[in-house]
Amino acid sequence: MFIVLVLLLGIWGRWAGPGWNPQPLGNLIIPYTDDTAIITATPTPQVGQYEYIESDHQLELSTGETITVRIRQPIGISGEVPAVVLMHGTGTDTHNAFTEHATWLASAGVITVVPDKPLTEYSLVERNYEALAQAYVEVAQWTRSQTGVHARSVGYYGESEGGLVAPIAAVADTQTAFVILVSDPILPIREQGALAAQTYLEQLGAPAQLYQAIPRLVAGATADDRFEYANFDPRPYHEQLIMPILVIYGTGDLSMPIVQGPVELSQQLEKAGNNALLVRYYADADHGLRIDGDILVQPFQDIADFINGLPQSVTLSPAIAGAQPRQDWVAQKVDTPRWYGSGDAHIAILFSGLILTLIGLALALFGRIRIRGKRIFDYRGLGRPLAASGSAILITWAVFLFYIVGVASLALSYETDRLFVQGGWLVVQILALTSAYCVARVLVIGRDTEPFSRWTGVTIRIVFLGQLALLTALAYWSVFPSIIP
Repeated sequence: MFIVLVLLLGIWGRWAGPGWNPQPLGNLIIPYTDDTAIITATPTPQVGQYEYIESDHQLELSTGETITVRIRQPIGISGEVPAVVLMHGTGTDTHNAFTEHATWLASAGVITVVPDKPLTEYSLVERNYEALAQAYVEVAQWTRSQTGVHARSVGYYGESEGGLVAPIAAVADTQTAFVILVSDPILPIREQGALAAQTYLEQLGAPAQLYQAIPRLVAGATADDRFEYANFDPRPYHEQLIMPILVIYGTGDLSMPIVQGPVELSQQLEKAGNNALLVRYYADADHGLRIDGDILVQPFQDIADFINGLPQSVTLSPAIAGAQPRQDWVAQKVDTPRWYGSGDAHIAILFSGLILTLIGLALALFGRIRIRGKRIFDYRGLGRPLAASGSAILITWAVFLFYIVGVASLALSYETDRLFVQGGWLVVQILALTSAYCVARVLVIGRDTEPFSRWTGVTIRIVFLGQLALLTALAYWSVFPSIIP
């Protein structure tokens, strides 16, 4: 019975959700030179060359929301100079962000504008990128009216998630002079997120079964019309960009399609007749262009040269330069899970199983009370096995969740711990098999026991139904071995 149950759970786990079969990506990009420097027709200011002044301003948007805008302007430059609006990624949302970025660029002769992120239509589960872009367009329009700004030389800097918003703003703002995309997903977050998970798990040396959780977790989170922004496709906007574009990545960024993204972006720009694309790679830098926690200054010298040297900086500079990038797998579309694999359904199944199991265990304890020498419920030797199987499943789920959180923490901190990753998964599997054995033992004992009273049978069914729900939900995450490859 135990072997049959384990095989069934393994087969169910393999069949139940969308599979994961990432395709390898060849070496599609080879930099012309390892020097990232942007070539300009005339000398351009260096980072640190100018002092700057900093001031904060209140700007009321068309939505009625008022945001603070911080502007940094270089001192001592004659005439008007270019300006750039810096667009937040996921991790920042106020005008206090981008301190190093903005000060370095300002000291190299570029006016920088850092606004608060408009949060009217921005939350954890819902994000309206078009509305967010419109707010940034209004910031750019305000920037053009400021003293010292060359109105025809204002562009956008989008970092990480901001790279999804910048093309929308650039298309809506017909005066956009340039776009800078730093650590940009370029693809829908749903595809980029699956690639990031694959890369992180490989870096950790994760067990093969964990990879099957990638599409189930990524697609399941968006299957209930929550996190719908993960399906947002920026590519139609890329196809309308007609201004110079600078794309920047660190080769140590495990979360982004650093090879596939620029290749696809180049193809999309061609549809607009735009070949003004430069791509730069910085050796070993991470998603935030940092090495050992320190942000690199060279990318911002290159950005300043790109902006100050336009339009010649695009035509004179090598299209691709810097360190050799590597992306092992194709970022691909993730299949939609069946109804029970959606986030809401899975949580409902999990909590239903938990509640039924706890209710059943409580009834089992209540049934041990004696009235006139008789127990309320006579389980005839099945009570302890039921309690043992329920406890085993609950412990397994607790350890499994602890393990998943631990793996995620290691991945996001770029750390490795093979003992935890490999050993922890072995512990989870042993506990899962122990739980299956306990459930199988309950089935065998129940089969060989005389019929129970009506209410005793009801409590047993409640407990068993809850345990079965928890066990099948656990199997969904490929915890049990499967004979299906």
